Amino acid sequence: MDRLKDNKNKEKEEVKAEEGEKRGEGLFGGALNEAREKGKRRYTDKRNLVTDLSLVAIALLLTRCNTVFGAHPLGLAAVAVLPFGVWQTLVGAIIGSLTLGRGGMIYAMVTAIIAFLRIIISGGPKRDCAMFSEPLLLRMSVATIGGFIVAVYGALLSGFTEGALLFGVSTVLLPPILTFLLSGLFVTNIEPREIVFGKSNIFSMTGKGRAEKYNLIFFQIAALVLLFFLTLSLSELEFFGISMPYIFVTAITLLVAKRFGALRAMAVGFASSLGISAVYSVSFALGGLGAGALFGLGTAVGIIGGGAALSGWSAYSAGLSGFLTTLPEYIIGAMLTLPILRGVCAERTEEETKAVTESATDMVGTVALAYRARYNASLDSLQASLTSLSTMLRQNGGSGVKLGEEDYKLLITEVVRKDCRGCGENELCRKENIEPAIKKLSELAKKLASGKKLTSDDIQADREFCARAEEVAEEINRAAAKAERDSYRLCEIDATADEYALIAGLINEARLKDAAERQLDAAMSEKLSEILPRCGFSDGVIKVFGERRKHLIMAGEDESGTRITSDELKRSIEETAGIRLGNAEFFRKESLALMECDIRRIYRVECATAMLPAKEGEISGDTAIAFESKDDRFYGLLSDGMGKGAGAKEASGFVSEFLPRILDLGAATDSTLHMLNHALRRRGEECSATVDLFEFDLLSGEATFHKCGAAASYVKRGSSLFRIRSQTAPLGVMRKIDCERVRVEVKPADYIIMLSDGISQSFEDAPKRCQAQSKGVRRLYSARGGKARCFG
Repeated sequence: MDRLKDNKNKEKEEVKAEEGEKRGEGLFGGALNEAREKGKRRYTDKRNLVTDLSLVAIALLLTRCNTVFGAHPLGLAAVAVLPFGVWQTLVGAIIGSLTLGRGGMIYAMVTAIIAFLRIIISGGPKRDCAMFSEPLLLRMSVATIGGFIVAVYGALLSGFTEGALLFGVSTVLLPPILTFLLSGLFVTNIEPREIVFGKSNIFSMTGKGRAEKYNLIFFQIAALVLLFFLTLSLSELEFFGISMPYIFVTAITLLVAKRFGALRAMAVGFASSLGISAVYSVSFALGGLGAGALFGLGTAVGIIGGGAALSGWSAYSAGLSGFLTTLPEYIIGAMLTLPILRGVCAERTEEETKAVTESATDMVGTVALAYRARYNASLDSLQASLTSLSTMLRQNGGSGVKLGEEDYKLLITEVVRKDCRGCGENELCRKENIEPAIKKLSELAKKLASGKKLTSDDIQADREFCARAEEVAEEINRAAAKAERDSYRLCEIDATADEYALIAGLINEARLKDAAERQLDAAMSEKLSEILPRCGFSDGVIKVFGERRKHLIMAGEDESGTRITSDELKRSIEETAGIRLGNAEFFRKESLALMECDIRRIYRVECATAMLPAKEGEISGDTAIAFESKDDRFYGLLSDGMGKGAGAKEASGFVSEFLPRILDLGAATDSTLHMLNHALRRRGEECSATVDLFEFDLLSGEATFHKCGAAASYVKRGSSLFRIRSQTAPLGVMRKIDCERVRVEVKPADYIIMLSDGISQSFEDAPKRCQAQSKGVRRLYSARGGKARCFG
C-alpha cells in the first residue's frame, strides 16, 4: 500500500497545557476550559457560499412560479418545509415576491410570518434541539396559515368574485400539499454529492425495511415534483431565441441517465419537461432513454444517442419546427454538462457494490488485526513503572519494623522471672521484697526500644542482694535480639506477600486495560458508518476500537485520495462521535484508501498555587503539585505530612514523588494509592500523610476527587461554591487504606480549589478563603493573556 500525499499525512501538533510556574504549600487552584466543538450540528449547517446562493436563486424562481388561478404558493411551501437554509430561502422568496409587483407585497410579508412562526414553534435557538426541526404536521399547519392570510388579502382586494374564490381555495390548499410533497427530499440521508458523484445504487430496495422503501420512493417522487416546478418557473426565460428551461431539462436528464440509467432518465425527462410543454415531453423522455442505454459505451456515444432519439421524435411529432426547437437546446445543455458528466459514474450493481464493501472490510480487518496484536501500551508502561518504583523504594526504604515498649516490658518480665527461679538468692529477694529489674521495668523497656543494650547496672536494684545481675542483663539482651529478628522476619513475609498481591493486581489491571482498548466498539462503529455515505463513501467501512482511547480504522473507494483526507470527513466524525481526531495515517491499495488514527485531547486545565507562610522557625508539612500523565489525565495533588517539622515535610514529599511516577505511566489510581500506603508503612517509622488528589480526564472531561484524610475541597462556578468533604484516615496509618472517591461534574471556566487544613481556621472561614484566592488566580490568568485557551 502506497502512502498518500505528505501534506495530508500530518496535522498540526496539539497545544500543550501550561502549568503554573509557582508551586507552594497551602492552596492549589485550578480552572477548567473545554475545547469540544459545541453541539452535534447536522452536516447541512456547514454550507459554503455557493450553496447559500443556490438556495436564494431556487427560492426566487419558485416564488415567481404561477401555478393555477394566479396563485404563487411555492415560495410559502419552500420557507415552510426546509429544515435548514431557511434564512437564505426567505431572502430569495422575498426578492422573488417583490418582482411580482404590488400583489407580491403580501407574499413577501407572509413568508416572513411563516419563518417567524416556525421559530416560535421550534422553541428558538435556546432549545437543546436544532431550530426548524419541528414535525411535518406543524410545518404544513404553518403553510396553511400563510396561505389563508394571502387568500383573505385577495378576497378583501378583489371582492368575493368567482376568480377570487378560486384563487383563495388554491392558495389555502396548495401550500400544505406542496410542503408535504417537498418534505420527501429530507426523509433520507442521501447527500446531493452522493447522488451526482457516488457509485452505489442508493435507490436499491434490497435488504431495506418497509419504512426505508417508502422513504426512497417518496424521495424520488419529491425530486420529480421539484424538477417539474423548477422548469415551470423557468418556462418564460429565453435568450436570443434559446429556451433556458430546455437546456435545464437536458442537463438534468443526461446527469440522471449517466448516474442512474435509462429508466429513471426517461422519467426525469418526461416529468421535468411537462412544466414547459407537453408536446415535447415524450421527446425528452426518449432522449433520456437513449442516452442511458448508450452511456455504457462511452460518454460521447450516450450524448449522441440521446440527441438522436430526442430530435428524431421531435421531428416526427412536430415536424421541422420541433426538430429546430429541441436540438439546439439539447446540444447547448450537453456541452455545458459535459465536464460534470466526465466525473459521474454509473451506479453499480448489487454484486459490484458487495465486492467493494468486502474489499474495504478485508482491508480494515487486516489493519485492525495488526493493531490489536501490537497494542500493549499498559504492559509496557507497567514494566517501566515497576522498575522506577523498585529504585525509589530502595532509596527511601526504612530500617524495618521495631518492637514497642509494651513488647519489651513483657519480654523483660518473662526473662527475669524465669532466671530468678534458678537463683539461690531467690528466697532472700522475696523476703526483702526486692524484685531485680522489675522495679525499673519502664526504664529498661525504653532503653531497649531505643536500640541500646542493658548492663548489670541497669538490672541491679540493690547491688548487695543480686549476685547474677550481669547474667540477667545478658539474658534479656539475647531474648530482645531474638524477638526483634522474629518480628522483622514476620513483617518482611507479610510485606512481601502484600507486594506480590499489589504487583499481581497491577499486571491484571494492565491486561484488562489493554483488552478494553483492543475491543471493538460496535455501537460507535455503527454510528459512524451512517455518516460515510454523506461524505462520499457509500461502500466505506469504519471500525472503532477502544473503551477510552478510541482508535479508528476506515477504508473506502477513493482513487484520488481527496475524500478520505477531506476536512468534511474529519469534521463529521468528530461531531458524531464527540471526539477530536489526532494525526492520521493514510494508505492506498489500488482504488481503495485507508485511514488510521487515534484521538487527542479536547480539554485543558490551567493551574496555579498559593501559600501562607509557616510560623517562624517551623517547617510546613504541606506539598502541592500538579502534573499530567502520558495517558492524557491531569492530576492536582495536595499532601500534608502528619506531625510537624522535617518529618512531616519528608512524608508529604515522598507522596509527591511517588504518585507522579506511577500515575504518569497509566496505573489505576486506586491501586497506586494502595501501593503508596504500603510504601509508607514500610518506611520503618511513624510515617503517614493525607492525600487530596484531583483527577481530570482530558479526553472525556470526567473529574474525580480521591481523598485520604484530606480537608474539604471546593468547586467554584460563577458566584456559587460547592463543597466536597470526606471523613477518612491518612495513608500509612492502617494496613487497608481509607479512601473516598467523589465524582464531580465540572463545566467550562469552573475553579477547583483544594485547601490544606492549615489554611482556614474553620469550615465557615474556608469559603471566604476560596473566594479570595480564586480572584487572585483569575488575575494570574489575565496577566497571561485572558482565560484558559482551548486546544486546537
